[in-house]
Amino acid sequence: MPEIHHEIKIAAAPERVFEALTTRDGVAGWHTPSAEGTGEVGGEWVFRFADHPEFGWEVTTSESPRLVGWRCTRGPGDSVGTTATFTLTASDDGRTLVEHVHAGWPGTHGNFRKCNTTWGVLLHHLRDYVETGDAAPAFE
Repeated sequence: MPEIHHEIKIAAAPERVFEALTTRDGVAGWHTPSAEGTGEVGGEWVFRFADHPEFGWEVTTSESPRLVGWRCTRGPGDSVGTTATFTLTASDDGRTLVEHVHAGWPGTHGNFRKCNTTWGVLLHHLRDYVETGDAAPAFE
């Protein structure tokens, strides 16, 4: 099955990046301020937007400070059932390498292409938020 792959380096320790991926304030700081839910395994993030479909993500993995996994429980088209993982690795230069994979797509059409672009944008907002501490949500 097709997968979306992205990576970005963030000038912060893995623990700070992990917090941005697993806490309500963290997720609201880079994704959307309307984020609701919990980053604990078995919990669910719900992202609501004024001009985009609502998304739900079940938290499947939370291994501090190196791995976070989500499974899409609601969203448009063929996104439901796909999985998103964030692997965090400390670099020798003091930054954290974030490797992101969005897997389980039935093909490379439609929402696959949209999500590829969206995840690139989101990861840049994650970096900006973690590095500055200032909220920089990609979507209102």
